[in-house]
Amino acid sequence: MSSLFLALARENPWPGIAVASLNLMVALSLVGLSLLLGVTISVLAWVHALAERAPAPVRHAANPRGVA
Repeated sequence: MSSLFLALARENPWPGIAVASLNLMVALSLVGLSLLLGVTISVLAWVHALAERAPAPVRHAANPRGVA
């Protein structure tokens, strides 16, 4: 049975090309998804660190008592 399949594959390369292009599309979509996930996690971590940071003390230019 496998020799029959190999004979058909030698005569008609289109099924192999279709499977290879499907594998390429799946691989590219997985790479894109992983990049998107990495960027999302990085942005969420940055926003979380930004939100947890203590506010800087406010320094007034004028004396709060009004006395120079």
